[in-house]
Amino acid sequence: MDGVTYADYLTWDKLTEDGCWGSFDLGSHSPEQLRKKGETFWTTFIAKRSQGLKEILETAYHKKLL
Repeated sequence: MDGVTYADYLTWDKLTEDGCWGSFDLGSHSPEQLRKKGETFWTTFIAKRSQGLKEILETAYHKKLL
């Protein structure tokens, strides 16, 4: 099953065997590498979500003025 296709409709336990996408091998990354990956993920995720929210709010504001 292609998990991405159903990601908006099913819970993780139905999409994956262990509740995670990808794999993680303990000890394969240094704490610094994990910190950097986490920082990159959250910075990107928040920026993208914020942009989408900004667009929704701007559209709602303009519709309210009509």
